[in-house]
Amino acid sequence: MNKLRPPRAAAAALIAAALVQVAAPAVSAQEFPIQSQSLAGGPATVRVDLGAGGATRDLALPRGKSAVIELPVDVRDILITNPAVADAVLRSPRQIYVLGMTSGQTDAILFDASGRRILSLNIRVDADFGALAETINRILPGARVQVEPIGEAVILTGMVANASDADKAGQIALRYVAKPEQVLNMLSIAGKDQVMLRVRVVEVQRSVIKQLGVNLNAVLQQGTGSITLGQTANFSINGTLPGGGTIGGTYTGPNGDSLTGSIRAFERVGLVRTLAEPNLTAVSGEAAKFLAGGEYPVPVNQDSSNGSVTVEYKPFGVGLAFTPVVLSGGRISLKISTEISELTTQGAFTLGGSTSGTSLTIPALTVRRAETSIELPSGGSMMIAGLIQQTTRENLDALPGVGSVPIIGSLFRSRDFLSGDTEMVVIVTAYIVDPNNPGAFQTPADGLQFASDAETLLFGKLNKVVGAPPGANAGRTYQGPIGYVIE
Repeated sequence: MNKLRPPRAAAAALIAAALVQVAAPAVSAQEFPIQSQSLAGGPATVRVDLGAGGATRDLALPRGKSAVIELPVDVRDILITNPAVADAVLRSPRQIYVLGMTSGQTDAILFDASGRRILSLNIRVDADFGALAETINRILPGARVQVEPIGEAVILTGMVANASDADKAGQIALRYVAKPEQVLNMLSIAGKDQVMLRVRVVEVQRSVIKQLGVNLNAVLQQGTGSITLGQTANFSINGTLPGGGTIGGTYTGPNGDSLTGSIRAFERVGLVRTLAEPNLTAVSGEAAKFLAGGEYPVPVNQDSSNGSVTVEYKPFGVGLAFTPVVLSGGRISLKISTEISELTTQGAFTLGGSTSGTSLTIPALTVRRAETSIELPSGGSMMIAGLIQQTTRENLDALPGVGSVPIIGSLFRSRDFLSGDTEMVVIVTAYIVDPNNPGAFQTPADGLQFASDAETLLFGKLNKVVGAPPGANAGRTYQGPIGYVIE
């Protein structure tokens, strides 16, 4: 412990510096109540009302700053547990100057002339972050940010306008500390904006399949032996030969010889469109996800003791995930990820085989995926396009030797052609939205009335006409039923 007496000439410089800080006109004297109080910020004058007897107070000081303690009675001695953390000087019997030296905690006990304890001070010295709060509130108009130091760390409390301002305040605070983990951002957002994302995902697949060839089968039989010649097209769709038009005939000779010939012609043109229009709403800074599809099982582990198999389910279909952040001026920063996936046998994994008698096939996925970060105004749209995949396969089957003969060789050839084009387009529109009255929303089932048994039997209807909700056509020249009709 350190026992201090009234200052000598050696402490004159320290006292003079403390006097300059205490004399700051911006801080007025304030009463120090019986309950503990933490005083952070610049120099302050603390007036202590001891009341009926001695008391304990808490005092928080920035490092390198001082505070003046004013007492109603005379003080003779001061004992400080850790002088390296805080120092105290008796300017007068009723004025004590406390100076924060280094970060840490200590206590000080004040005694009167008779040795009776007057006051106990629990002193905490933290790093000086007084300029941090002033900088944040100056750079972010409308922000009310308070800075609470804890040793070398800092806590940001108060309120800001949006999530972007909260992130900016945290970035500014990082410049005042040595490590990023020393900043604890506990700022509240005055009004959390909500963002609705309207997405149109369109995928178009176009496929063309053509097959043209001649199939010949001949069986030559003399006596007990026979010779068989055959040619069949190898082209297949989904593992089986395609249908189509076939023209052919069969000839059988007197010795059992037979000849079968057919011309196979096939053409197929397919067009598939996948469309999803998910509408999702999320709070600014929070993530939202959407999936329209399903999940398929994938074995991941097998128990050697009982043979049980652990299965995980993998999602597929039309998926969407996004994270919006509302910026100043009503602009929206958006990180979006969307994909279309479907099951396919191409690239599938097969476990087991003919030796065991059973096999397990795990399907693969064909995926169209796009992920990007954009910035757009409320009501603005953007498009992701150009995700094109083209596949072309061509096959030519022929009877060896004969198929290369001009003109006649065409009777021994079969040509197969397969072409597929796929393109995906994503259109994204973002809105800043507010909650609304539930009466302002409608669903496809509003006003739906099922048809009676007589109407179903006589007219073949499943439901009556959907009636318009009250007031739906107010102010409109056209009057009539609205909604969804199931036929």
